[in-house]
Amino acid sequence: MHPLLTSHAQRFVPGVLDPRAIASATNWIRRFGADNPRVLRYMTFFPWVHPDIVSERQTILAKIYAFYRFYDDFNDSLHNDLHTSRRVANQMIRVLDGEKPAADAAVLWMFHSLWQEHEQVCPPEFLARTAGHWRHYFATQSTYHAMSKPAYPWNLEDYLSLRIDNGGLHVAISQGELANTRHIPAHLYRMPSLVTMRRLTYYCVILTNDLYSALRDHKVGDHRNPVAQHMRHQDVGQEEAFAYFQSLLFDYSDRLHRMPAAVERESELMELSPQERSVARVAANNCLNHSDGYEAWASRNEPHLATPEEAPGIALRPLEEAI
Repeated sequence: MHPLLTSHAQRFVPGVLDPRAIASATNWIRRFGADNPRVLRYMTFFPWVHPDIVSERQTILAKIYAFYRFYDDFNDSLHNDLHTSRRVANQMIRVLDGEKPAADAAVLWMFHSLWQEHEQVCPPEFLARTAGHWRHYFATQSTYHAMSKPAYPWNLEDYLSLRIDNGGLHVAISQGELANTRHIPAHLYRMPSLVTMRRLTYYCVILTNDLYSALRDHKVGDHRNPVAQHMRHQDVGQEEAFAYFQSLLFDYSDRLHRMPAAVERESELMELSPQERSVARVAANNCLNHSDGYEAWASRNEPHLATPEEAPGIALRPLEEAI
């Protein structure tokens, strides 16, 4: 079984990667001992989901996705150690609140450095919103660990809701604003049509990720994957469950691509100015780019992302000097 590409992802063209940005981000990554093959591959992800990125933002976006891969792999390696997961996540949240890390651990100082850069380049409204998104991302990591217990209640709606936070989707879609520097004011960000577009984008990314990881999760007995859950609760085989979520992804993607017309209608009813309508269109394109780009990137890269070999200690190792 291999995921099929939607027609939208088949037509997707990524942005151009700046080697200078990658070189700068790679040097930053090495300061924290995070320059493993998975992190280095994942930091080249951003032109696929932000094809309209401006050149001066490529370095920080490369750092963001490198951190995400490093932290996410560390957290996955903890397995059922909810307490360590929660302890590290709470320290990450304190960084968002302006504190320096209390422990001399590489992964904490990596985020501290990244967040300081956010504070330097982000306007206040965007910084406040993305801080809330990062907070929810960290806060839900131990919940996802708890979901690995067979007794944990499961349904698709709750799973998707959790994965929006736990998978960093709120963070990721908002980074389209950081990438193209077209920041979205609150009254546009909360337009119902754009809220719906973001939700459909989240669902497309989550299901794309889960379809690619379904076989790997099955081999290691990770039943959190919705394919495994569908097999378990609907008493169907793996191929039927896989086909069900493949079909669901295609449906969500088609619905997403019909939504820009709704954004245009709502913009007219809200009597938005030409400049505001332009920003609303950018916000809609951020969603389309992330859904289609992630799917296209995954088809090329997921087969090459081997299971991480590092033990949790690599992320918790002390730095030789404070940064």
